[in-house]
Amino acid sequence: MPSTPAEDRVDGRDARWAAHRSSRRAELVRAARRAVHHRGPDLSMDDLAAEIGTSKSIVYRYFSDKSGLQGAVGAAVIEDLRGALGEVSERVTRPRDRIAAMVDVYLGIVESSAGVYAFVTQPEATATAGALRGFVAEIEDIVAEALLPVLRHGGGAASEDHALAALWGAGVVGHVRSVAERWIAARGLTPENPADARAEDGAPAVEGGIATLDRAALAAHITDWLWTGAMGVARRSRNASTRTETDDAIGDPS
Repeated sequence: MPSTPAEDRVDGRDARWAAHRSSRRAELVRAARRAVHHRGPDLSMDDLAAEIGTSKSIVYRYFSDKSGLQGAVGAAVIEDLRGALGEVSERVTRPRDRIAAMVDVYLGIVESSAGVYAFVTQPEATATAGALRGFVAEIEDIVAEALLPVLRHGGGAASEDHALAALWGAGVVGHVRSVAERWIAARGLTPENPADARAEDGAPAVEGGIATLDRAALAAHITDWLWTGAMGVARRSRNASTRTETDDAIGDPS
């Protein structure tokens, strides 16, 4: 049965209202993200509304509570990360290089706005939790796909390879997240010059040492830890030490 002109007008108004609401919601998410980036993750809803330039009641009209706003900002961050990881997985083909690129992308997202990252991963960000769990699983699948060719060289059964790749992928993602969060936390705790941070006994503080690592150095370390494991890192360190001693001996005229 064909619709009447009145019904068409109602449907048109509904569509325009839905589009307006979606646009306004996205605008509030961007504004909240900017506010958290500049002011930090501990803003109250009153603070957020003031920074956004609206009233708290308007924010609540689009997001049921602070957790809902955190979830919406978290979804935007997740989308950025998903796009960056997808680009890397298409551009880089060698498994080790792909892991290195993915680690760098993740650290880059975290480093670019530690406040936003903290805001969307705070324990009370319950609305983000489901989306974050789903996204973590998605990243694990991307990493597992990158690692599968390595396992296939071992000649194992296909089903076993897929199972091991899934577990390896979960381990990689968990490792990178933990290291990234410790690194960002250390940078927030240490003085402006992290190298000056000292423990109570006067020795350089561990957190100060962590904070001095730049993103490229940390990404390289994480890739080594993930790819070669403890023995590989130790072997590489010994080889580097041997090369240094040899070079010193060659350069010593005595």
